[in-house]
Amino acid sequence: MLDLRVVTTSTAMLIAMMAVALAEPVKDKAPVAGQSATEARPIRVVLPAPWEPATRSQGEMTNASK
Repeated sequence: MLDLRVVTTSTAMLIAMMAVALAEPVKDKAPVAGQSATEARPIRVVLPAPWEPATRSQGEMTNASK
């Protein structure tokens, strides 16, 4: 009985893995509501350099970027 469960589980896992591998990948993701594909842009985060103090306020950062 145990052997039958092992064979059944192994076969089910093999079929599931093959189904995932053969599935077609998503070509394009849908744009966020209100944006077209040309308007969608990646988010860029500017991190402080290692030698800059990490305790600068938001106002100092905007003044420094101007």
